[in-house]
Amino acid sequence: MSTVRTGVAMSILLGVVLSVLLWVAAQPAHAQTVEECQADIAVLRTQTQSATFVGQNSVKDQAGLIGKLDSASTKLVQGKFTDALANLQSFRARVVALDQQGKILDSEASTLVAGADEAIACVQGLIDAQVSPTVA
Repeated sequence: MSTVRTGVAMSILLGVVLSVLLWVAAQPAHAQTVEECQADIAVLRTQTQSATFVGQNSVKDQAGLIGKLDSASTKLVQGKFTDALANLQSFRARVVALDQQGKILDSEASTLVAGADEAIACVQGLIDAQVSPTVA
């Protein structure tokens, strides 16, 4: 009889543990702040400034990317998160295009794409928080 009780107790314990794990997994991700997103963009801007671009329009390509980041930063300050997101997505797409054209080193393009993905996720977090604010 004690084996049956132990089995039942283990089943209950397993159920509780699984319930807790599911509850933790269902919690919303850490809410992003404008300052965190600005920091991501600032890092990305520095990485873009130090990246090596090649080709006839290398200076123009680099300046265009920095312009997209500056615009995204400005839009964040203005609270225009969707516009900031669009600028970051445009930045990412342009980096991919430049990489495919051989106008930036693959390793540097990968770094910029990863940084853009991080900034995009941050801004998307701001947008998501506006759409469905969590109850504190």
